[in-house]
Amino acid sequence: MKISGSKRWGIVALCALMAGVMVYVPFLRYSYYDQMCILFTQYKPIVPASEVNEFIGDFGLAFGVVSMIGYPFGGILADKFREKWLLILGGVLMGLCSFWFGMVPGKMSIVIIHILYGVGTSFMIWSAYLKLTRKMGNSEEQGRMFSTSEFVRGIFGTLIGFVGVGLLSRAVLSGGEIDPQLIGQQWRMLLFINGGLFFLFSILLFFFLPDDVVGAEEDESAAQAEFSIGNVVTVLKMPGTWLISALIFFCFSFTSAGNGYLGAYTVNVLGISATQASVFAILRNYIIAALMTFAIGFISDKIGNKSKTLGIYLFIATILCAALIFTKSVVVLCIAVSFAFAIVYSGMRGIYFAMLGEVGIPLHLTGVSTGIISMLCYLPDVYFAKLAGSWLDANGNTGYDYIWFYTIACGVLGVITAVVTYRYSQKLADKKKN
Repeated sequence: MKISGSKRWGIVALCALMAGVMVYVPFLRYSYYDQMCILFTQYKPIVPASEVNEFIGDFGLAFGVVSMIGYPFGGILADKFREKWLLILGGVLMGLCSFWFGMVPGKMSIVIIHILYGVGTSFMIWSAYLKLTRKMGNSEEQGRMFSTSEFVRGIFGTLIGFVGVGLLSRAVLSGGEIDPQLIGQQWRMLLFINGGLFFLFSILLFFFLPDDVVGAEEDESAAQAEFSIGNVVTVLKMPGTWLISALIFFCFSFTSAGNGYLGAYTVNVLGISATQASVFAILRNYIIAALMTFAIGFISDKIGNKSKTLGIYLFIATILCAALIFTKSVVVLCIAVSFAFAIVYSGMRGIYFAMLGEVGIPLHLTGVSTGIISMLCYLPDVYFAKLAGSWLDANGNTGYDYIWFYTIACGVLGVITAVVTYRYSQKLADKKKN
């Protein structure tokens, strides 16, 4: 069934809402890092305080490893089965895990929860969501489709993020210290709400998403693809697959560093409170992200090429990341730089997968290609939390400088990759004209 008119934007929005909760819950450390440290050391002594940063990195590593393994299989499943059922099954699984996480179980249970989060994200939801989003528009609308989807995800992330801030701030006593027992109670409420959202969106998808969605540029008789090793080989042979993977890898490295550690940086280096840091984190990670991911779709259309747009963004982000190191002694200026940094790196997400057509990847290979690309480009999910946690545990606040130096290096390599990708896309465009 081909979806047209305003209904396709409704489908984009509904899938984005599901994806919004999907990317929020496994990464709660991005917004509530210091509260989680108290949760795991004082509310329930799961780990000693001296090891809590590494433990948070450990379950981040577990999620990242499973996701990396699962993305290619999720892409194959998205091409073989109906996107609707993959989204629903993933939502139910992640909803159940959220209820479990809300109970703050033991150390191993929390790792298992994040393993299952990885299964729900990579095997079920991610490639199905990307493929549906791509199906809703033609080749000229991809930037707007993906940036609008990111905008919806960002706005919704803002809402649930501030709900989290409101709930967890109730655990702050009059003297400013956090009550461990209250933080545990509020944590349970937060995770139960998110578990309920997963079930709600699964129900809505069941009723409103057709079983057999046909892409805007596909024939009505298009059939669900059968799994083929040949398709995998074809995607692996395409230079565009590797160029997009590398370019998004470097872009995502900025997101991993900025979203993951700017909040803790403002607390430990700049000296603001954990509640203020969470408010700033929500503003950066959701409100700013929503507006900037929406805007970049139109900016890239104006520039005329998405890889060129990302190259410009990476160049600016690298300069701002370097500025963080040199302005940390001036708190107000450093906070201002951190917000400018967030404006740039968060915007990049809006067109990650809108580049597929530019580098010659056809619609019928969307599932396989997004699976393979996601496995490669989201590798920072596997190692970065563990690496950054070990730097912080071993070096204290100096560890943040290591994080920013790593990110700057990724920015330099990313700009080079963007130039190569842009030239390749132009070569394909010229060949198509001729």
